[in-house]
Amino acid sequence: MRRHPDTILALDPGLRDLGYAVLHGRRLVMGGVLPLRHLPKPDRLAEVRRQVREWLKVHRPGTIAVEKTYPHPIPWLDRLHAITRYARGLAGRKHLRFATYAPQQVRKTVLGNGKGTKREAAAMVAARFPSLRVYLTQDRRWKERYWQNMLDAIALALHHQNVANPHSRSR
Repeated sequence: MRRHPDTILALDPGLRDLGYAVLHGRRLVMGGVLPLRHLPKPDRLAEVRRQVREWLKVHRPGTIAVEKTYPHPIPWLDRLHAITRYARGLAGRKHLRFATYAPQQVRKTVLGNGKGTKREAAAMVAARFPSLRVYLTQDRRWKERYWQNMLDAIALALHHQNVANPHSRSR
């Protein structure tokens, strides 16, 4: 399986939804949200694993970037960190680069201010990819939060591009 070294699979893990994006160079190949809220909690991690394997097979990225998560002593809350552990292990087995970044690091790159808001970062992502503007203004608050997962994953991929290749600005 031939990999694309300049392709990034970015994941924004969540307990209810998983934001994802695939960037190939400066082009957004795919972005979306994997809804997990309707699955029983024990089945959510299995669905994430299945979907991540499928994305790797289809897009053959050279890097997996994940928003930083932390271990939690309560088992069902630790499932969020289990997504990161799974992605790290999978990247190791497939010989892919793996990176995790804190949201503040991502916003610092995307906005120039690590204390910026998710909405500000989303607006900057939409400025970079104008077709995403439709996701900024939704008629329901829950829809805005839902699509924010995808926009966060895209911002994560842009941040990784900037960190991995600082001479080619991706903003």
